Amino acid sequence: MNITRIDIKILVDLYKSVDGLIPYMFYQRYKYSPATVFKTITKFKDYVENVNDKFVLTKSGKEFIEKNRFVFDKDKFERIPEEFKGNRIEINEPYLPDITKLSKEILILQNKGDG
Repeated sequence: MNITRIDIKILVDLYKSVDGLIPYMFYQRYKYSPATVFKTITKFKDYVENVNDKFVLTKSGKEFIEKNRFVFDKDKFERIPEEFKGNRIEINEPYLPDITKLSKEILILQNKGDG
């Protein structure tokens, strides 16, 4: 599924809303036409429902937003996925990268600069 920036803005606004948003709110905030809003809502119909003329994210919609990391925490380091975190080192502690994990392009560029 191709997710656009407009889709993300609409879904994140719905995620942050307490009791849903009316379609006109997206026009007020971003000047999105009703057709644009309904196109996104239709695309994500499994995640958005209409309750009392307001769009509300379903439980699976909230999980989808969190899973795809569309919503960020206050601290940018809190949103780093666990698979990318390594051992924590102290400030000014020496660090030597694992040369086997570096790309060959970087190694070639380094060698060209030495000569």
